[in-house]
Amino acid sequence: MKQYLFLFGCTLAGFVAQAQTDTVRASTLPPAQLAEKYYNSGVAKFNDKSYNAAIQDFDRALAAKPDFAKAYYNRAATRYELKQYAPAVQDYNEAIRLDPSTFTAWYGRAQARQAQNLPAEAEQDYSKVTELKPDYAAAWYDRGALRFEKGDYQAALQDFTQATKVDPKYAYAWHDRASAERQLGQPEAAVRDYTEALRLNPDLHVALLNRAAAKRRQKDYKGAQEDYSDYLRRRTDDPVGYLGRAGARYEAGEYQAAVDDLTQALKLKPDYALALNNRAAAYQQLKKYKEAEADATAAIGQNPQYAEAYLNRGHAREMLRNVPGACADWRKAAELGITAGTAYAANSGCE
Repeated sequence: MKQYLFLFGCTLAGFVAQAQTDTVRASTLPPAQLAEKYYNSGVAKFNDKSYNAAIQDFDRALAAKPDFAKAYYNRAATRYELKQYAPAVQDYNEAIRLDPSTFTAWYGRAQARQAQNLPAEAEQDYSKVTELKPDYAAAWYDRGALRFEKGDYQAALQDFTQATKVDPKYAYAWHDRASAERQLGQPEAAVRDYTEALRLNPDLHVALLNRAAAKRRQKDYKGAQEDYSDYLRRRTDDPVGYLGRAGARYEAGEYQAAVDDLTQALKLKPDYALALNNRAAAYQQLKKYKEAEADATAAIGQNPQYAEAYLNRGHAREMLRNVPGACADWRKAAELGITAGTAYAANSGCE
C-alpha cells in the first residue's frame, strides 16, 4: 500500500540554524557551537542526498554534544534513507529519550519499525503521534493502513475517517476509507469515497479499478464497465483492467465480450492463471466445452492447487462425456477446499 512518506528533507531543513560567515577555525569553537556547525553541514549533505557524508557530520556533532536530540533524529532519518533500519530505530530511541514531546521522532521510528516488519510496534508509535499531534493526518492514515492489513477494517475505517477530517484533500485517505467500507460490505459508501478520491487526484488510477469493483457489488455492471474502460484508456498495458472488465461483462451476461477481454489479458500476461480459469467459465456459458477444458487445464498447469480450475474443468469434461475425468476433477476440487465438488461428484454418479 502506498505510504504517506514523511518529508525528512523538509523537516531537516527546518532545523537548520541561520547561516553565518565563519572565520574561526572549527577546532577553536566551543563544543555547542562545534556541534551546531557539524549538524548544519550534515543537514546540507542530507538534502544533497550525500547520506554517508551526512552521517559522518552527525557523528561529529554528537561527539561534541552527546545530548543533541536533533542530531540523533536526523542521523536516524539519514540511516532510514540508507535502509539501515535497526540503527535508525536506535537513534530514534535516543531522540525520544532526550525529547519525548517531539512527534516527528515517534513518527520516524514508526516508519523504521514498519520497514523492519514490526507492525505492532509501528502501530504503537503511530498512536503516540496521534496523541502528541492530533492534526497530523499521516499518522492517522498510516495507522489505518496497518489496521487494514491485519483485517481490522472497522478500526481502519475510523483512522482513515480521522485523516480525511484533519486533511480533507488527502486523496489516499479517501481511497483507503472506501476500501475499508468495501470490506465492511458498504459498497454505496465506497463508491462515494472512491469518487471523492478521484476528484482530488484524477491520476489515482487504482481508484477506478476499486470503484468498479464496488459497483459490481451493487450490480451496477454498466457503471463498472465504464470505470474499467476509463482505466484501460489510461493503462492499456495492464491485464488486471481487462480481467476486471471481463468480470463485469460476465456478470452482465455478455460472455463473448468477457472472452474477448480475457484473451487480451492473456496476450499481455500468458501465464495469468486467473484469466485462464475465468475464460474457461465464459467459454462454458458459450457452450464451447473443448476450449473451456483447455483453458482450465492451462490454469492448473500454472497453479496445480487451483481448486476452482479443477471444478470448471470437471464441468467441461462432463459436457464432453468424459465422466471419469469429470469425477476426478470434482474430487480434487473438494480435496482442495471446494465442498461443492463432493456434491457434483455424488449427483453425477461418480461413486
